[in-house]
Amino acid sequence: MNLSGILVVAVPERCEEVAETLATLPGIEVYEKDPATGKIVVVQEAPTIDEEADGARALQRVPGVVSVSMVYHYFAEDPTLGASASTTSVSK
Repeated sequence: MNLSGILVVAVPERCEEVAETLATLPGIEVYEKDPATGKIVVVQEAPTIDEEADGARALQRVPGVVSVSMVYHYFAEDPTLGASASTTSVSK
């Protein structure tokens, strides 16, 4: 699982519209927006790094977006994968 904190800067006049569009994208949650500056804080959740990068590119393609900056990234492996592999290698 990959979690990213992302700052999206939109054209201030389109901030509300951009935030609404961002909220419809898979794995994206809009947390804060400042219409005066066009700044929007989103959190993206993605199962893989490739899907995380695809999601960031999707943010950049939203009309009215000026810039997209990842400011935080967290990666966690699925603990059940390790447990499953250990069990498989131990059993005969």
